[in-house]
Amino acid sequence: MNLLRKPPLLLLLLITGFASCKKAAVTPNQNNNNKGKNLVLTVIEQQKVTADNAFTLKLFKNLDSTNTGGANLFVSPLSVSFALGMTSNGANGATLTAFKKTLNFAGLSQAQVNDYYNNLVTNLPELDPNTTLNIANSIWYRQGFSVLPQFLQTDSTYFRARVQALDFTNQTALSTINNWVSTETHGKIPSILTSIPGNAVMYLVNAMYFKSTWKERFDPSKTTPMPFYLADNSTVQASFMTGKIDFNYYGDAKASVYELPYSNSKYSMVIITPNGNTTLSQLAAGIDSLQWQSWVSNLRAINGQVTLPKFTFSYSTSLNDALTSLGLGNAFSDAADFSLINPSVRLKISEVKHKAFVGVDESGTTAAAATSVVIVPTDTAPEFNPVFNHPFIFAIREMNSGLILFVGTVNNPLLTGE
Repeated sequence: MNLLRKPPLLLLLLITGFASCKKAAVTPNQNNNNKGKNLVLTVIEQQKVTADNAFTLKLFKNLDSTNTGGANLFVSPLSVSFALGMTSNGANGATLTAFKKTLNFAGLSQAQVNDYYNNLVTNLPELDPNTTLNIANSIWYRQGFSVLPQFLQTDSTYFRARVQALDFTNQTALSTINNWVSTETHGKIPSILTSIPGNAVMYLVNAMYFKSTWKERFDPSKTTPMPFYLADNSTVQASFMTGKIDFNYYGDAKASVYELPYSNSKYSMVIITPNGNTTLSQLAAGIDSLQWQSWVSNLRAINGQVTLPKFTFSYSTSLNDALTSLGLGNAFSDAADFSLINPSVRLKISEVKHKAFVGVDESGTTAAAATSVVIVPTDTAPEFNPVFNHPFIFAIREMNSGLILFVGTVNNPLLTGE
């Protein structure tokens, strides 16, 4: 088994306990002391896991298809799902339908969807004492902007969202949101926003942080530089970890699938490499829920020597185009209906921004992600900041009749005349 010739395709933090779970009843904000236990899901929640994985693969394929130039790609579609899930509680009519189509929870009530997210945010972090998983949500809205209390209450209860009004015109608002993201991701995502536009009225933000050790760690003394082969067959030198470990494997004509478990086998890393004449892009384009399920259901335990490069990188992207192509275009348009946030002001999403970080070494993996959804009024002109630093003409007029009273030019504002 040689992992040197082909770069990894997909790095997904699989929730391996999902497949065998049957039933649980989780009430909002319930604190279950179940570290070391399996995540237990209702039948409906298990269906939502399948739907979330389908969303994950669709989003990954869309982003990979536009990821040119050999750049790395790493995202947390679950972080995106949390941020959009919160936002969907403010959507109505065709906009809510678009959310359900995009996130694949058509047929489920909002109550069922909210129960599912509450189960995840409550119980996922408690599965393994040797794994740190932090899932945090927040809603920040412009001070003075009216928000329906029911919307805030729903997201606060089911998503455990921090809710706070901020003076968006004050620079401290930007640092407050960015500092929250940095804290919740242990500094791996230092910021999610670069500025707050003048028409922004709300940010819905998710932050996730994952850190776990391998079930069988690699010996750092065996880490050595080796060539890593790029798509054009050129090579770069990378540090490769090597270890004889227990892992899961399945292979067919198209791909080889490897699953490396983390501590206590509660989470794992799945690595997929193309076989035969299949290219990485072809393999990525062909992945869907059925293909993914076929691969993971056929994984079998094996022991062998694994050679894997160490790597650390960050990734940032706007998800507007990807989400629009997946069916959420209505939410970005002037036809959007977010009347369950504020019934008096027409609102839409102006941007969904995503940042992610991953680091893999001999001890394990650290990963973090943040997603922000920006809500703006549809009838507000875009922010425009003119700077008059060249000579200009100006006039003074009476606005009703249009009569010009004065007109002139400014060629040098320091000149005072006589």
